[in-house]
Amino acid sequence: MTAQIFRTPEDVAPELGMSKTELRRYCRESGHCTRLGKNRIMLHQDDIAKLVDWVRERNAPIPFEHEQDPFA
Repeated sequence: MTAQIFRTPEDVAPELGMSKTELRRYCRESGHCTRLGKNRIMLHQDDIAKLVDWVRERNAPIPFEHEQDPFA
C-alpha cells in the first residue's frame, strides 16, 4: 500500500479539530496549500505543518507594550 502524498481538506480537517470550510479559508488566507485548479486544493504534510504554525501565530496574544506618558 502506498502512502498518500497529498490529502484533501476533508481528510485533514477532523484531525485538526476544525471544519473543512474553516480549513479551506485558512488555506486561502495563508497560502499554505497546493492548488490543482481554480477551486481545488490539496495538502502535503509540509503544508499542514506550516498551516498549524500559521494558525498558532495568528491566534497568539499580542504582547501589550506600555506607552510612555510624555507628561509623567
